[in-house]
Amino acid sequence: MKNPSVLLIILVLCAFCMAVAVPVAADGETTTATTEPTFTLQPVTAPTTEPTALPTTEPTSIPTTIPTTEPTQPPTTEPTVTIPTVVTTEPTITIEPTSVGGGKGYIDVYSNVNGASVYFNGNYEGQISAGVLSVGVSPTGSPVTTILVSKSGYTSWTGAPSHMPADGEHVTVNANLQPVTTPPTTTPPVTTGTIYAQSSPSGAAIYMNGNFYGYSPVTIPGLAPGSYSMKASLSGYTPDTRVVTITAGQTTTYYPTLQPSPPPPRSTGTVSVSSNPTGALVYADNNYQGKAPVTVTLYPGSHTFRLTLSGYSDYVTTVYVNAGSSQNINAVMPPGSFGTVKVLSLPGAMVSMDSAGQGTIPSSGTLTLNNVGGGNHLFKVTASGYNDWMNTVYVQPNVVTSINAALTPVGPSPTPVPATGSIQVTTTPDGAEIYVDNLFKGYSPATLTGITAGQHTVLLKYTGYIDSTQSVIVGSGQTTPLTVTMQPAPAPTPASPLSPAAVLGGIALAVVAGAALRRRT
Repeated sequence: MKNPSVLLIILVLCAFCMAVAVPVAADGETTTATTEPTFTLQPVTAPTTEPTALPTTEPTSIPTTIPTTEPTQPPTTEPTVTIPTVVTTEPTITIEPTSVGGGKGYIDVYSNVNGASVYFNGNYEGQISAGVLSVGVSPTGSPVTTILVSKSGYTSWTGAPSHMPADGEHVTVNANLQPVTTPPTTTPPVTTGTIYAQSSPSGAAIYMNGNFYGYSPVTIPGLAPGSYSMKASLSGYTPDTRVVTITAGQTTTYYPTLQPSPPPPRSTGTVSVSSNPTGALVYADNNYQGKAPVTVTLYPGSHTFRLTLSGYSDYVTTVYVNAGSSQNINAVMPPGSFGTVKVLSLPGAMVSMDSAGQGTIPSSGTLTLNNVGGGNHLFKVTASGYNDWMNTVYVQPNVVTSINAALTPVGPSPTPVPATGSIQVTTTPDGAEIYVDNLFKGYSPATLTGITAGQHTVLLKYTGYIDSTQSVIVGSGQTTPLTVTMQPAPAPTPASPLSPAAVLGGIALAVVAGAALRRRT
């Protein structure tokens, strides 16, 4: 039998059947109880050889005495059969790695960054040079599972070889490093500006929008863009006020130059001047004030007024002006004598005197104006294509005054300027009117420039003094001095009072004459 376990089970079953069998007696025979032996089954470990047969135990004795009573049927006890559990233990098998053999292979690490460090399994192996690092490894040694290539400024590369190289084999690894990109630094936008204030002179108090910020120089930062009202104030100087504009991110400068404060205003008085007839030209201290009627404001003190009107003699008076006072001058213009004016100029030119047209220069080149009131008159001569000629001329009563109004053409080529010189006029007292060749030139003392070289007649006039007429010769490029002491005009001689005898004689003569007339009638 090939399977001992099956044979053992069959033998056990046979023994069990024999043990439970009960012998049956024939009719009238006494049945003898048979005690079945008890079998104790031991666990059997499957042997490698054929098992031996289990022995059968026969009963040791059979009772001979037969009881008189019916024997009690003994209980039948079922034997307990214990079937052992067969435990099979599997063996543990350990597979050792098969050795390949000795030798040396190479792992070639290629990279795009020279100087990068190479690590195998965390161990430093060297640096990339000329784009590669070749590392020798043992085919039978620990396998290389991790390769790290790194360099500052680059993202590290991590990988592994495709396989371990055999003896003499080169395995290629490509490690491409990428530069580390640094995000750009974002500068927050500048939203405010600054004002830098520096006054001249320094030390002025600086105000912005009415608020004090310090003394110059001063910096005011953190201002929102827009317009600001600035003020610089310093004792003894006129404050400076202006508006500046602030731009974000910029410094706006405020450089006020302070001017010294003017002296406090002086008190004044007024003089109201009228003339009869009206329209006389009014001069106060030889300064033209307008046509009468006119009100003149003057500082306190003595002031000389002169009124001129064509056809009338000048009216001159002196007034003393008090602070806050108002005075009146009612000038009755004295009738004046007349003179004659001859205007020599380009035929066809228009002549005006005191803004009133006087006529046209005839073909002879001379326009004669009669009955021109003595005094100053403004003459103007104009012609198309020529520059205007205009000057103030003093007309002497009962004298013919000649005016040479030479016109110059309008164009790019001006007439050559003749050689000129100067006349330096000094008078005692100052303030005399100066006329050169009957043309008004100003008041003494004065230096008259641009006088054509040659001989000229200088007329000096001053109210209350005798007119002075001087002849001077002006040299080209030279200054001719003229010093004149004005002579006071003689006071008018009052009429001598009549003696009593003359009065009586006159009366007697009148009486005689009257009597004679009566007789004739």
